[in-house]
Amino acid sequence: MKHRVYLNFTINDFEDINHDEISKRLDMNPFRIYVKGEKRNPNFPSTGPFWRGNKWIMASPLDEYCSFEDQMNATLDIIEPKIDLFRPFCEKYRCEFACAVYLSVNSDESYPSIYLDSRYNRLIKQLNIKFDFDLYTNSTL
Repeated sequence: MKHRVYLNFTINDFEDINHDEISKRLDMNPFRIYVKGEKRNPNFPSTGPFWRGNKWIMASPLDEYCSFEDQMNATLDIIEPKIDLFRPFCEKYRCEFACAVYLSVNSDESYPSIYLDSRYNRLIKQLNIKFDFDLYTNSTL
């Protein structure tokens, strides 16, 4: 099995605007949205937790088997030309790059690296973006 890397850019915890308005202002459709108060798992409507906040998610345009660096560069290719459109969201709401790495302990490939270069550093100096990193391992991946 191969290791997988997922990279998303998220706008979180907004209450005074809706998901459609964010999409319209950024002129792009989200990969996924979460709505505050909705069930996390709609297949079990009588049990389970609710979403605690609104979330608008833009996924990396590359698949999960591409390197973190390639995914970050492809995502920056989308954000940088629209930096003035992203800025108001990053100033007002919690914006972050969310990275999840799934390691397959049965893989013969080397572990993926997470390297944040000067291009990333320039962007986060201009926009208030957090970085969230999660690491998962499972021998059954």
